[in-house]
Amino acid sequence: MAPRMPKDTEQKAAKAAKPVARPKAAPATAKPDLKVVASPATPDPAVGVFKLRDLIDNVATATGGKKPEVKRAVEATLAALGEALATGKALTVPPLGKLRVVKNKGPALTLKLRLADGAKAAGLALADDREDG
Repeated sequence: MAPRMPKDTEQKAAKAAKPVARPKAAPATAKPDLKVVASPATPDPAVGVFKLRDLIDNVATATGGKKPEVKRAVEATLAALGEALATGKALTVPPLGKLRVVKNKGPALTLKLRLADGAKAAGLALADDREDG
């Protein structure tokens, strides 16, 4: 038989074993209902893609030029734009807007485009250089 503890030691052990009353937490405020937003559908590759041949066709139609000549001009323009971006230069192209490199990770560039608006998009000056105000 194991020796028995004195009565006062048993009472102290019993008191220590009792759970300590904790203050109640403030009632939780109701969380707003979550709104489920559907993820955008994967775009159809045939829709919304403007390819090089589309650009060449549009430029040939707008200028009345022959497609082989327009193709060379468009490809040279795109090559010059690509080279400028690859070297980190910002582009300001009035009909399109301002384009700059945000990140450059090897062969991949992250670009930011601020679209031109209104008279700027049409390539029109807002005021002559000689005008003040």
